[in-house]
Amino acid sequence: MSSPRHLSVIIPVRDSSATLPRALTAILASDLPRDDYEVIVVDDASSDGSAELASRYADTVVRLSGRGCGPAYARNRGAELAQGEFLAFVDPDVMVRRDTLTRMLAMMSNDGGLTAVSACHAQGVSATNLASQYWNVLLHFGDQRPAGTNGDLASPCAAIRRDAFVSAGMYDEWRFGTARLEGIEFGKRLEDSGGQVFSSKDLEVTGLRHWNLRALAREAWNRSALLARSLGYQRTRVAVPSEVVFTLTRSFAPVLVLVLCVVAFSAAYFSRPSLPAKVLIVLIGALAVNLPAHRFFARARGISFSIAVAPLHLLLQAISGLGLCAGWVLRDAVGDRAPDAATQAYAEVGVETWPPVPRAAGG
Repeated sequence: MSSPRHLSVIIPVRDSSATLPRALTAILASDLPRDDYEVIVVDDASSDGSAELASRYADTVVRLSGRGCGPAYARNRGAELAQGEFLAFVDPDVMVRRDTLTRMLAMMSNDGGLTAVSACHAQGVSATNLASQYWNVLLHFGDQRPAGTNGDLASPCAAIRRDAFVSAGMYDEWRFGTARLEGIEFGKRLEDSGGQVFSSKDLEVTGLRHWNLRALAREAWNRSALLARSLGYQRTRVAVPSEVVFTLTRSFAPVLVLVLCVVAFSAAYFSRPSLPAKVLIVLIGALAVNLPAHRFFARARGISFSIAVAPLHLLLQAISGLGLCAGWVLRDAVGDRAPDAATQAYAEVGVETWPPVPRAAGG
């Protein structure tokens, strides 16, 4: 029988064949001795051969069948099989650096009061298209904000003590079936139970995913709607100000006020206002209120990049703002998210299977 590993690296996967080999190669290239860690890949009902690819690199591959249950569910299943004293959760579309895992372990080993450590998004990106570069620079821009009241375990790379992870109730697979905000909720729950989470700006991971306009719009909408419906906008903004929803919507209200002012001013002083003139005023005002972001974009990629992504930034701000409104309406009309009726019924009667049906946090 092999001896227990010091660290268990858990990667939740769903149709990630485009990025998974590079993500796993980077993990295996770590300067941490290979005998000190195990790699566990949990395949969440992929249809693109991700599990077969993972078997070439990982020590353990768990294949979940049926419909996908989401990354929170997959991470929890990996944690249940893990041997390590520490758990590292790494997304399948990021690339860690050689010293990332080593430094995370050192931080927690040297500080007995530190419960978890999370990495930030690097400014660089693997994909070269405009949408991918914009999204990664935007995430990096958000990471530069001062830390909030809670550590950000929504990071694509985070490490935690296994006993603390289990005692805090693990990820909430009940409400977060498809989104990526389960780390924010878990980070708050972990710190409420006395844990200490540190988001290190010196630890960075590089994004590998190729983003397009449709994927970005879906991501902005889903994150915003779920945040407003299940987490609470103001509470989460204080806890984790680096979340990309806040990076997008921080200037959305001033832009909306500007639009209303332009409409009111035009109606009051011009009998036949010029549409191009109104559009130009709104765009200039929108760029002005988004000046900090565009200055950061210019420093990161140049002025031409900052100008090129301005329409995309405004579009995602609008989508994120609408997503927040939709989340608030759904919260008041139908309540918080929950799984389908069949899953709730199985959980209520306590059916014991493995993999289990999704369950509420701490359940």
